[in-house]
Amino acid sequence: MEVKVKMQFLKTDNDNKKKVCKLINDQLMEVLLKQSSEQNTDDAVSQYIEEVKKDFQSDEVASVYHDYLDGIAEYGMKNVINYRLLEDFFTGGAHPCKQTTILRFNTQTGEFITLDAVFPTINHPQLQNLLLAKLMKDLNVHSVHELHKMGVLEMTDMFISNNFALRDDSIEFYYNEYDIAPYAFGAHTICVSYDDVKDIISTTWENHK
Repeated sequence: MEVKVKMQFLKTDNDNKKKVCKLINDQLMEVLLKQSSEQNTDDAVSQYIEEVKKDFQSDEVASVYHDYLDGIAEYGMKNVINYRLLEDFFTGGAHPCKQTTILRFNTQTGEFITLDAVFPTINHPQLQNLLLAKLMKDLNVHSVHELHKMGVLEMTDMFISNNFALRDDSIEFYYNEYDIAPYAFGAHTICVSYDDVKDIISTTWENHK
């Protein structure tokens, strides 16, 4: 079993920002690596690698398995860091899989930014319809029936992905393989501008643009 982890953690020489960096790093270790925030980042990565390898020690074909993690911090909307973890793994089956997880953090407080914090729950149906319209436009179709013929949304209704990034010019909703279509379709990104959601986005985040 080959396991490789390459993750960016936050670091600063600014004493006022060190607490925020630690809060964000602690959440990255807990959510993405399933490790205790009481460890330092190097120990957390090492522990993750040991635990993944241990799970496959007794498997006769474990030598062909792999798990590669690549974590990247990206600046986006004002006072926001989008953290993107790309995982490439193969633990048996017809083919390797790739999965992207996106987390968002307030750079002023270290707080994790949830979907509900950006869009009030009452407005989720409107956002869902907007994403469906964008998806159809991206794929150059005019109906859900046409999407079904392409293999898209056959097994699920359109949903709002929790994998989203607050970029400086738009909100990116990321759908992994199998989320809305078969493996062969691949992953798909839907971007909506802040103007598109100006009537439904929380005023807290509208003011961060």
